[in-house]
Parts: sequence; C-alpha cells; structure tokens
Amino acid sequence: PAWLTMTTDPCPEPMAALLGYTDSYYRGWLLAAINLSDLAAAGAQPTGLLVSLVLPADMAVGSFLRLLDGIDGCCVAGQARVLGGNLKEGPRWELTATAVGTCDTPPMSRSGAGAGDVVVVIGDLGPFWAGYFATTRRLAVSEADLERLMRNVLMPRPQVAAGMALRRSGLLRACLDNSDGLYPSLLTLAAANGLGVLVDLAEVRFPPPVLAVADRLGIDPVRFALGWGDWQLIGATRPEHLSEVRALCDRLGVSATPIGTLVAGGRVEISYQGVVGPLMPLDSQRFLPAS
Repeated sequence: PAWLTMTTDPCPEPMAALLGYTDSYYRGWLLAAINLSDLAAAGAQPTGLLVSLVLPADMAVGSFLRLLDGIDGCCVAGQARVLGGNLKEGPRWELTATAVGTCDTPPMSRSGAGAGDVVVVIGDLGPFWAGYFATTRRLAVSEADLERLMRNVLMPRPQVAAGMALRRSGLLRACLDNSDGLYPSLLTLAAANGLGVLVDLAEVRFPPPVLAVADRLGIDPVRFALGWGDWQLIGATRPEHLSEVRALCDRLGVSATPIGTLVAGGRVEISYQGVVGPLMPLDSQRFLPAS
C-alpha cells in the first residue's frame, strides 16, 4: 500500500531579502523549502511541487530565471522536482506551492506520543539567528563561520532524507516541522498528544560558529535556539530509542538533539539555570490576540 501526502504553503518575504540579499534565487529556494519541510515531517518521499507564481509585470527576465533556479535548487536538494503550476502577472509577488509525496508505510503525524517520551530536534539549533545577528551587528567572525551560519538564512535545507529514514525506522512516535518557532511547535506537539513539555537545553551542544556569535554578543546561545528559521523536525521518541535516533541521523550527517520530555499537563515549560517556568511565546502564533 501507499499513502499520498500533500501540503500547500505560501512564501513570505525571506529574511535574506531583509538583510539585503536581493537575488530572487533565495526566495525561490524558500518557497520549495517551506513545502518540502512539511513532507519531511510526515517522512514522505517527495514526488514534486506544483507552483503558483504571481509576479509584477516589470520583473526582469534574469530575476525570473533566478527565482526558478532557486525552486529547482531546493527541489534537487530535497529529492523532488517541479511538476508544473501557474504563472500570471499581478501587482506584487505572491508565491505558493503544493508539495506532493508518498509513503510506503504510514506517514508520521503530530499525535501518537506518550508521557515520558524524549523530545528531539532533528537539524541545526541556532545558526539562523546567529547568522542574522552576525550580519546586522557586523560582528568579527571568520569568513568560514559566517558562511556556515548564513547557509541557514539563505538556503535552509528541509530534512527530507532524515524524515524518510525516521519514518521507515518507526523510532519516532510523533513528528512535526519547526516552522513557527520552538514555543508554538512544542505547544502544537503537546496539544496533539494531550500532554505538556518540559524543555531543558542545558546539554545542547551548539555549533562553534553559534557559540562564537553568542560570545561576542554576551548572551546565552540558548536564545538563538528558541526562534524560527532553522527548519528542523521536532519528534518524540521513547528514551530507550534515543541512541538509535541519534545514530541514524549521524549516518545522514544531521544532528539529533534531545531538548526535553513530554509530561502530564498542557503547559510548555523550560528548566533554565535551576529555575522552571513557562517558555514564553516569542514567535508568531496564528489567530491569537497576543500574536
């Protein structure tokens, strides 16, 4: 049997553009990454993308081709291709895609976890916001470190291969992608399973470039891990399976970092320097007055 998996999402103005990177390649890449990341959370093998592009009439042909190159570039990285779509003129950029994939075993979902499960992040923690601040504050970091950080800002890589491998392994009992930031994602995971989350980032080992930026700013690198931007997967696994999850991801060249535990209750709390309290909603939550 096969399970058909589909998702659709628009593409906002990318952080790359806000930082002065005007090449439309990065906007095309982000459009594909946003949609392929949802397939990764299900563990689906991508079939491809349908794209709808509404673009200004005065857009240069070269810029249009770079946009298409960006979509294609991310699709290649995510084992996908463009299947077709729609193109028309409009007063402003409106980019939307629908990603289609298949699973040969049941797809992963946000529900199915239990109390005591370990919450694990699949992918980098911190490079996106470290790269942002390294650029905007013009920090003295090495060219190699800046290049590594900006990779997550300019061309975030959806964890398609890891998602497929984890789905086939059966090691994750629930999974979603971290598209809105750690607090909203963990709250979604908790609500889907009727549980709470106790976050503890004390044992997280951040990449050296992230530590370098945090040191120059005089802040705890934990702050870089709380926001959106790094396009990780967030999963729940039994404690006895954590070493297998980490070994599988290590073989794929992806980090798998435990960041907490699912617990009774519906709260998302964080243990930080010996104090336990609510993890604050720093990021966008849809349709809430405080958003």
